[in-house]
Amino acid sequence: MLKTLSPGDIAERWACKVDKVLSLIASRELIAINVGLNRNGGKPRWRITPEALADFERSRTTQPKPAPITRKKRPATPATSYFNA
Repeated sequence: MLKTLSPGDIAERWACKVDKVLSLIASRELIAINVGLNRNGGKPRWRITPEALADFERSRTTQPKPAPITRKKRPATPATSYFNA
């Protein structure tokens, strides 16, 4: 049997509200399965697979900032004086 997580389990894991998890499901950012008996109406019962959760979390992780490109400076050219006093 495939182990799935409920929106409440994920909200507890992320320390957020269940409504936030449901909004991610509604926006299709987080893939979920409706296991409710009546798929044409009624209240949906969402379940999220561990793979879908891992994919979502991987897409939301920040990447390390790339090292800045160091550029060589031009050698200083001697200043030309146009006004001699």
